[in-house]
Amino acid sequence: MIQNVVISVSEIIICFYLLIHRILPYTLPTKRYRILFFLLITLATLSSLGNAFFVYLYSHFITNNTFSFYKSCTVGLNNFYLSIHFALAYWFATNFVQNVREQSKAELQKSILEKSILEAELSSLKNQINPHFFYNSLNFLYAQALPVSRRLSDSVMLLSEMMRYIIKENDAEGKVPLEQEVKYIQNYFAIQQMQFGENLQLEIDIIGNINYRRIHPLTLSPFIENAIKNGDLSSAEQPIKVLIETQENDLFLTIIYLRKKGIEESEVYDDLIEIRRKLYIVYFNNHVVKFEHSENIHKIFLKLSL
Repeated sequence: MIQNVVISVSEIIICFYLLIHRILPYTLPTKRYRILFFLLITLATLSSLGNAFFVYLYSHFITNNTFSFYKSCTVGLNNFYLSIHFALAYWFATNFVQNVREQSKAELQKSILEKSILEAELSSLKNQINPHFFYNSLNFLYAQALPVSRRLSDSVMLLSEMMRYIIKENDAEGKVPLEQEVKYIQNYFAIQQMQFGENLQLEIDIIGNINYRRIHPLTLSPFIENAIKNGDLSSAEQPIKVLIETQENDLFLTIIYLRKKGIEESEVYDDLIEIRRKLYIVYFNNHVVKFEHSENIHKIFLKLSL
């Protein structure tokens, strides 16, 4: 009895090894199914005859027990069936795990590449602009506009502050103080207010402490620019509402606006999906973005882990 178990276990191990390291890698990835079928039939035959051969040797020379060729062949086939079940389960499990790892690695490499491209584009843009020339030019325009129009000179000053924020150097992590991002948004709103006057219906609230927190530059502004672009700016009943809130290490941005007439819903979401894609490159899984709409009312929710 023990000798039969030893022979069966040895046979299962040998078949399992041949299937995992020789037959399956040679046939399945290249879809050589005919060759696979032939090799399986061959291995099943060898397993059956091999089991019969070793049982015969053991029975004839050691124990002198009655030898049954049919029974020995059947045991050999059963050993083959067990080994092929183990081998297939092992093969598909390991390939599944490997595919998941390769996919995760590819996505990570893609994210790193996209982030590098964006950083290169931003760096290229900054290199194309000479900050000193730009600031000196804006200061000159401000001085020239001041005697002519206070409104015009204020606009130039706001634009100067916005451009200074855009092209300034960031820290080692590529971040800036959160209050500077909020100041940029406020300047953006101020310029829009000068352009549209009383036609711009806008409410902005800031809750929590925005000091001593850092954020990647121009993270919040694309969502707000999307609302200005696609929202109805003149609706007093439904003004554009912007809420920026901080809680511990989290930042929340909520935007509610009425979609402008003539703007298709698909246009709004195409812009938001592109914004979310770029945000994913920078913040990866440290953010949550949700879009909701009811009739023509659109809501944007953003949560960032600072």
